[in-house]
Amino acid sequence: MRARRSIVTRLGAAFTAAVLLAGCASIPDSGPVQEGVTTIAEEDTILPLAEGPVVGATQEAIVNGFLRALAQGFNSDFSVAREYLTADASRDWDPSASTTVFGSGALTPEWSEDGTTAAYTVPVAATIDGDGRLVEAADGAEAILDFTLVQEDGEWRIDDLEDGALLAEANFESLFRRVGLVFATADGSTEVIESRWFPRQNVATSAAQELVLGPSAWLSDAVMSGFSTSASLEVDSVVVTDGVAAVRLASDAATAEAQEGLAVVQLQRTLSALPDVTSVEVTVGGVPADASGYALGAAEVPSEVAATIVGSRLGLWDGTELKVTSDEAGALPARARGLALSYSGDQVAFLVGGSRLVVTDVLAGGMAELVDASADGAEPTGSLETTTVVEGTALVDPSYDVDGWLWTAEAGGGAVMAYPTAAAGGDPVTLEAEWLQARRIRAVAVSRDGARLLIASTVAGQPVLEVTGLVRDESGTPVALTEPLQVGVSSSAIAEVAWVDSTTVAALGVSVDGGTTPVWLSTVGGFTETMTAPVDSSSLTARSGTTSLTVVDPESGAQARSGSGWTSVVSGVDELAYAG
Repeated sequence: MRARRSIVTRLGAAFTAAVLLAGCASIPDSGPVQEGVTTIAEEDTILPLAEGPVVGATQEAIVNGFLRALAQGFNSDFSVAREYLTADASRDWDPSASTTVFGSGALTPEWSEDGTTAAYTVPVAATIDGDGRLVEAADGAEAILDFTLVQEDGEWRIDDLEDGALLAEANFESLFRRVGLVFATADGSTEVIESRWFPRQNVATSAAQELVLGPSAWLSDAVMSGFSTSASLEVDSVVVTDGVAAVRLASDAATAEAQEGLAVVQLQRTLSALPDVTSVEVTVGGVPADASGYALGAAEVPSEVAATIVGSRLGLWDGTELKVTSDEAGALPARARGLALSYSGDQVAFLVGGSRLVVTDVLAGGMAELVDASADGAEPTGSLETTTVVEGTALVDPSYDVDGWLWTAEAGGGAVMAYPTAAAGGDPVTLEAEWLQARRIRAVAVSRDGARLLIASTVAGQPVLEVTGLVRDESGTPVALTEPLQVGVSSSAIAEVAWVDSTTVAALGVSVDGGTTPVWLSTVGGFTETMTAPVDSSSLTARSGTTSLTVVDPESGAQARSGSGWTSVVSGVDELAYAG
């Protein structure tokens, strides 16, 4: 029997290596072999026609032909690619086990002297497992892909290779689509979206199958699904006719009326987001399923009004006007920073000196009770009234969740802390996690649905950005963190983080040697875009979408993302924070 080997992945950073090795343990999926691939193709990219092997083909021609045929395989059943394999290898090879997307650079093989084995060095951009979970690779990541060839009926064929397939980054977006699988928060009230990537061919079927199977392990304890653990599709395909997606579930797909309603809503929300689907019809055991009466809300979108620090005063900015507290309200404490605004708008929190977390309701009355920021006025003589939430050693900037909990952490790592506002009720909680023990925490931010926590940290000096699930009890009290999912790839320290929408996060880096400040925009379970912010940007926030991404530069104030650059939106502010 032919032995199966694992791809050996060489990575620069030890931590990232451990993450990527798990994703690269099977053969990548491949498109046409190209040198110097630097761009991602448009959806209408025309792939080269796949052709089978010719009589008398050399070993090198066989391997190259196999790699070229892989891209076409995503639109079919890889039948042409299998022609390059021996009968046994064709039967055993599973191209759907994983996909490795290779980036720019040539695939350079090393052949044995007898020409029976070839080892290809593959520059890895990302890996996707058989369930559509994508892991982005660090810069410079490489994998080694091995082939063994034998002669079968007088012709060279590949007899030993890893499961999975290899695909050029230039062809990736034309062949794969990102799909948001919809689950619910633990109380069943709000949607939580998990990104997966599937071949565009039969994407509705792949999405329905994975939705029925449930969320990934890192998210499963933090969300709810309407499907039972034994649920399955009655017919293993979803047919889309004139925009109507027909989903036939087996009779045990849901276990109660309420869960059946949730299951139907999950299917409707997930599949309706596909471009060729306008409606979804669901049957359970042949009987039409009804989701009427079941409500699943979208995640909270922060108000257009943002809290600000303007000199020694707190204030609000509504996109047009900037107003601040009156002289009588008193001045901010010295070294106040790390502003956070509650979703209700009636409370703000900030750090004092980096070791004391305080809250105040001085902005609860809204814009009407504030004064124009441009009005002449003396410096406040008194001190702003605040309530101390916790005294620490080196706290990270706070973050509110939609349920009214205020989050922070000690930079030393090991745990995160949550403190209830009056609306949330309950007692403070400390959530420890073994995986946090080795971390030095830099920043935290809770997702708008309240089911996930974004954590920036360093491990052995290397920056890491991760998302963990927030497990809550029936009362909504946080009780545990799940194992984390690595998000994005950053090359320098992270100073601040923010959620941009339900599936996108942003991280603000640190300016190096007076240069521009890096910003990373990452899809959770997807790819990262790197951009630069104005020099010395020290604050990061977002309301909804990339154009709401805002940084604060001491010289020019707040600047929002505009195209490939930044546009000044309000001057004179030292910090600005939308709810969250």
